[in-house]
Amino acid sequence: MSYLEGEGLLSKPHHSAGRLPTDRGYRSCVDRILQALPLQGWEPFQPVQDQIQNSLQKSADAGSVIKVLASLLSQLSDNVSIILGPTWEAVRAVRVDVYPKESSRVLMVLVLENTLVRTGLFTLDRDYPAIVLNEAARILSERVSGRTVAEIRAGVLASVEVAASDAGRCASDLASRGQELFADVETGELQLEGVTNILNEPEFSEPGPLKSLIRFLESPGTIRDTLHRLNLESGGGLRVWIGAEIPVGGFKPFSLLSSSFNLGGREGILAVLGPRRMPYKRAVSGIQMLRNTLRSLS
Repeated sequence: MSYLEGEGLLSKPHHSAGRLPTDRGYRSCVDRILQALPLQGWEPFQPVQDQIQNSLQKSADAGSVIKVLASLLSQLSDNVSIILGPTWEAVRAVRVDVYPKESSRVLMVLVLENTLVRTGLFTLDRDYPAIVLNEAARILSERVSGRTVAEIRAGVLASVEVAASDAGRCASDLASRGQELFADVETGELQLEGVTNILNEPEFSEPGPLKSLIRFLESPGTIRDTLHRLNLESGGGLRVWIGAEIPVGGFKPFSLLSSSFNLGGREGILAVLGPRRMPYKRAVSGIQMLRNTLRSLS
């Protein structure tokens, strides 16, 4: 114990306390795990693999992959899972559909490639008949078809100028209000699961770590910025940040694992957050299982 303490692998918080691993001590352990796992292979038990594959296949059909990924990773790691879905910036539009609701309210549906959609319920300046709404949707479809979400956000809809007809005025009205469909598409869908997995851990017997965790999880902007920063540093590969290595204040009691994943040709981020003494092998294996299964389904 004295030797390990002298090497900086263990520390003694106070005189009567036992010894605890330092960040360096955990790093030594984690590095050995990361070196050994590729040699042992990533294949899980077949029933686990089947469950993962079936769940992801069903979620792909239902358009809920990100939510299911969060649930699966939380179960596989027994910690907090954070999934940052791919952005939509490079996705191209296929067409615009418009469906009349009550009075002058309409449902506007932007159909994108890879079966993705964006929807919004808007109130127009006046009540248009269905035939006019259909013609307005055709006009907008001609304008946006083949354009990327980034191009549309840059002003493709706002620049719609059409003839002074009912359909033209309706198309212009829809184009103006339809900008709201792209207000947050650059951020990607964010899903978290498994906070209750770690709340009973000894680290949370003191208020400081719990406050730091809640402050982080309640700030989607901070989560996104942190994951993007870590993903950039790791080049998209699987990496583990321990304690003070995490570039977020107040995170010394925690570790964070992250890795990019591919979904429909777009990149998202898988992450696991938990106490520094989390079961790293389980968390690392869980991330790799999901990456491999997504790759096989693509």
